[in-house]
Amino acid sequence: MATLGLSLLLCVIVGSVCSHGTKYAGCSPVKTTAGNLLSYELLKNLTDPCRYNKMNPPGPLNISTRMYIYNSQAVNNVRYNLHLLLQFEYRDPRLAYHSISRNVYEIIGGEDLQEMIWTPRIYLGNDHSSTVMGSLKKDISVSVYPDGTIIFSQRLKTAFTCWMKLHKFPFDEQHCSLMIESWVYNANELVLKWVDDNPVSITPNIHMSEYYISSMWNSTSKESSFQNTNFYDYRHSVGSSSALMVTFHLRRQVGYYIMDYYVPSTLLVIISWVSFWLDANAISGRINLGISTMLTFITLSSQTGSAMPKVSYSMASEVWFIVCTTFIIGSLVEFAFVNTIWRRRSNVELKKVSGKYILKSTLTPKLARKELKEHTSAVQHSVFTLTELPSTSSSLPASLITQIPFRFLALPPMLEDDDEEQEQVRDFPLDSNNAKKCRTVIFTSDDENPTNGGFTTMTPQQIAKWIDARSRVIFPVSFLIFNTLYWGVFSWM
Repeated sequence: MATLGLSLLLCVIVGSVCSHGTKYAGCSPVKTTAGNLLSYELLKNLTDPCRYNKMNPPGPLNISTRMYIYNSQAVNNVRYNLHLLLQFEYRDPRLAYHSISRNVYEIIGGEDLQEMIWTPRIYLGNDHSSTVMGSLKKDISVSVYPDGTIIFSQRLKTAFTCWMKLHKFPFDEQHCSLMIESWVYNANELVLKWVDDNPVSITPNIHMSEYYISSMWNSTSKESSFQNTNFYDYRHSVGSSSALMVTFHLRRQVGYYIMDYYVPSTLLVIISWVSFWLDANAISGRINLGISTMLTFITLSSQTGSAMPKVSYSMASEVWFIVCTTFIIGSLVEFAFVNTIWRRRSNVELKKVSGKYILKSTLTPKLARKELKEHTSAVQHSVFTLTELPSTSSSLPASLITQIPFRFLALPPMLEDDDEEQEQVRDFPLDSNNAKKCRTVIFTSDDENPTNGGFTTMTPQQIAKWIDARSRVIFPVSFLIFNTLYWGVFSWM
């Protein structure tokens, strides 16, 4: 027993690697096998503790890595699920058996074979939870080839963290990365690298309910995911660890949101406009229509946003919600405004039938009546009356004729039947005889009419119908412009 212990210690000091076929003290030579039936016994002899230490890597090592993704699923907008197969290929000269057993072409095993040899300690740097899949035993495969090449494969289910930017939700595109890192050994002892031919592949029939993988790319790094954390301070003495990264470009499928959110909310906004075709005095009908569409829209929006994370910035879906809510509330406010006007009793004097004067006189009716009074007073001051022109005056003053254009001339009865004298009176100057007979002459300005002042009278009911008629056009056109900007900005950016 003491001799065996001394032999094991000697093997460790020398290098714990014994040449095949060479007999050391306490180590039996590797037995030559004749077929595949004894491959397990061959591997057991190769990994005898006297010549093989599974705790030590086979020197500086390059490990070729391949990834195959056959299922994916987004759990929420922070975590992303993947079912993948990781495959590592490297060479361990201590397990070469081509000179010992020429009839064994491959040694295949599972978890029990993995426990016999050295395998790399690899972990996923940004996973939230990951497990090696398998029902009864873990889905692990180990293949050893005659020259010592080892292919180590394991099937994993991982949920890795992907911090998404949701400013454009649900038209967002995300870049999610999966880190594969070496845990125990630094980059001087173990280097991870992607295989040259198709390092990351995805099954053709993969289907995700909310996202689809638009593209992906892989990269190699010597910086661990702990590089910027305090934990790395405890590891910096051994150097940087080797790491691989694969990045997925994900695009959200918006079909669900269009059919279950955007189309119903658009219809609710349109239904709220039916209020404009109802009578302004239909209080119960217009109120029930506006409130029901508002409550239905809020319920629809809450169901859509319930699965979203709580973020501090505005998303595209929230912009849609705010604008649609504004249109629905706007239809209610329009009804309140129109109904208030409908119930007024006094008519409204308008200088001109246009939106500017209608809204101004409707919002401030007292101010409008005051302006009307001032305007009528100004018209009355523009009427000039001349009485009993002096007999000595052969004509009117030139300044009066040039400065005051006339429209109407009041003549005494004695001149009304004399066409020639009427024509003579209208065509200044007047002679002294006609001036004596003329009692009153009135001059008015051409651009002022003292009779009606150019004003129009509208009843409150007419104004209410006028506002409803304009709302039937303004609301749909405004909503159409918003949709053009919204879908142009968020869906094509």
